[in-house]
Amino acid sequence: MNRRDLLAFIAAATGTALIGAPAARAYDETSIGENLFSPEDAAFLNDVAEVILPETETPGARAADVGGFMTVYVSDCYTGAQQERFRESLATLRGWSEDVYGKPFGALSASEQTAMIEDIARLARIETEKGATPHWFTPIHQLTLFGFFTSELGANEVLRYEPVPGEYIGDLDYDGGPAWAT
Repeated sequence: MNRRDLLAFIAAATGTALIGAPAARAYDETSIGENLFSPEDAAFLNDVAEVILPETETPGARAADVGGFMTVYVSDCYTGAQQERFRESLATLRGWSEDVYGKPFGALSASEQTAMIEDIARLARIETEKGATPHWFTPIHQLTLFGFFTSELGANEVLRYEPVPGEYIGDLDYDGGPAWAT
């Protein structure tokens, strides 16, 4: 599966709605600064994210430290219940690797890691299509995409960056016509 197909699949499977987004509104007061996850959790999330967005001719999720982003985002923007569910998702993901393959996720071959993530994503898509609550893996998928494409690396080396509204021209001749509105 190539990156484009995977992104299309993830968008379809997750309904493109970011889990936890309501908790990240600018006017909601949150406590920030204390990361509730260990460096090992961030490394594990980087491994998983790299399977979702692998390095190809462009950098992958690990290069953007998406795992580190996820731990900070969940710690600072998720409610206590959402944080607990995310922690349970990590435990479930680690357990899946142990139960199905008999070894930790990091010890799996690249093809085993890909097969595992594809199997879980397929189950998430099926549950989503049934109208059930979001699958436990959905936030990990969504935060991987969100973290990567909003990172400096993702925005500048993978996406085409277009500054908005454009360059600053401070001394423009005004002809008396209507002003611009955007």
